[in-house]
Amino acid sequence: MEIQTIVTILVIIGLLIGLALMVYLYIRNKTMEQIRADVYKLFLSAEHMFLSGQGKQKMDYVIQMARSLLPTWARFFITEDLLRKIVQLWFDSVKDLLDDGKYNSSVKDVE
Repeated sequence: MEIQTIVTILVIIGLLIGLALMVYLYIRNKTMEQIRADVYKLFLSAEHMFLSGQGKQKMDYVIQMARSLLPTWARFFITEDLLRKIVQLWFDSVKDLLDDGKYNSSVKDVE
């Protein structure tokens, strides 16, 4: 094995260890529940800022603000599309809970 190949492998391993350490430190300092709570506050804020029927604008606002809460290095790995999917899952869960007080996939449209 050539020295260049060994150095490349060591650099890749070092980068992976560094990334894992950054993720660990971020999660240690901010739990998933705290992150969800921050996003929930953003949903409440969006409800007050936008009119009824402006769902897309509300979601775009929440995604933009949630992304700005992430550390700079995390924004590189957590794309806007991925964050949108995660936030949509959380939103659907909250909606499911609020319709009848249970997590049971029975979201009812209230008009």
